[in-house]
Amino acid sequence: ARQVHRDQRRRSGEDYFEHPKEVRNIVAKMYPKDRIAQLAALLHDTLEDYEKGGVYESEEEVTAEIIKSIKDSGESREVLDVVKSLTHDKSIPYGQYLIDLSNDQTALRVKLSDMLHNSLSSPSEKQKNKYKSAFSSLLLHHNGDLPGISTRHVKELSAALQI
Repeated sequence: ARQVHRDQRRRSGEDYFEHPKEVRNIVAKMYPKDRIAQLAALLHDTLEDYEKGGVYESEEEVTAEIIKSIKDSGESREVLDVVKSLTHDKSIPYGQYLIDLSNDQTALRVKLSDMLHNSLSSPSEKQKNKYKSAFSSLLLHHNGDLPGISTRHVKELSAALQI
């Protein structure tokens, strides 16, 4: 993740890698025993946000680097599957994307941690509204009981989104 995001900056001006690091910290706080979610959190934006012409030329190169970076081949495949599922197909509405992710508790843990960090770090009004609407739809879809998601996580994200 550090290599893929090497020359990138967040809107705030900080190194981009600070974001996946913070997402991983949230996952570690909420789900300390979920190693796959923690690794996926560090890598969650690599396929979506690598810059062509930067360090890597293609998604295949990024994928190969992810696999190579995790020593255990079973873990690397599992993490890669989660990272791929987190890569949002823009033709799917964000609310539906989030509901679809709820079929994979590891991916949902990472995505909600990503949303929490983004919501706490100077989000745009558009981003706040998108997250609020999508998270509300997710909660409604599951009658407020998100599979594999801690109550603490739901409460913190709800507070950040003012739901």
